[in-house]
Amino acid sequence: MTGRAEALNSQLDTLRSGTSAGDIAPDQSLFSPGITLHGDPAARLLGRWISPAGRLLELDVTPRHAGDWLALHVALDPGALTGATWIGFTCRSAAPDQIMVRPCLRSGGADGFTDCFFPRHILSLPEVLNHADAIHLPSTPEVPPQAPWRELLFFLPCADTAWHLHDLRLFAA
Repeated sequence: MTGRAEALNSQLDTLRSGTSAGDIAPDQSLFSPGITLHGDPAARLLGRWISPAGRLLELDVTPRHAGDWLALHVALDPGALTGATWIGFTCRSAAPDQIMVRPCLRSGGADGFTDCFFPRHILSLPEVLNHADAIHLPSTPEVPPQAPWRELLFFLPCADTAWHLHDLRLFAA
C-alpha cells in the first residue's frame, strides 16, 4: 500500500486483524479506534456487533424508538487528501434483508461540518455484493480542500437493520 492508502486504511486494518464483539450502545458504539456507530439518541439503539476473523464488521441494530439517523463512522487522516484529485472506496457487503446504505464524506470546519454524499447508494442483499464509488474532488465544491478532520460515513436505515461489511478499502489519488 502507498503511504496515502495506509493512512486511510489504518483504522480498518486494526479491526480487520482481530476478533471482537459487543453490544450496541444506545447512541454511540466504539468498535475500534476511529470506527464508531452513531445513532439518533432518541432512537435508543440496542443490538450486537461482531468483527469475525476474515471480515470487517457485522451489525445487528434495533432502535427502541423512532429515530432520524444511524451511521457507521470511519475517521480519516485529514492529511491523506492533501493534493488528491479523487477519494473513494470499495467494499463487499451483505444483509439478510435488502437495505440501501448511503456513503458520505464528512469534513469538519470551524462552524461544524459539511457532508458530501457519494453518487451511488450501496445495495446490500443476502448475497455478497461488491461496490465501488469515488468523488472527484476538484469538481465537488462541498468538499473543502483542507479540514481539521474528516470521516467516511455509511448511513444505514434507522430501523431494525443487519449489515455485514465483509471488506472495505479506502483510496485517494
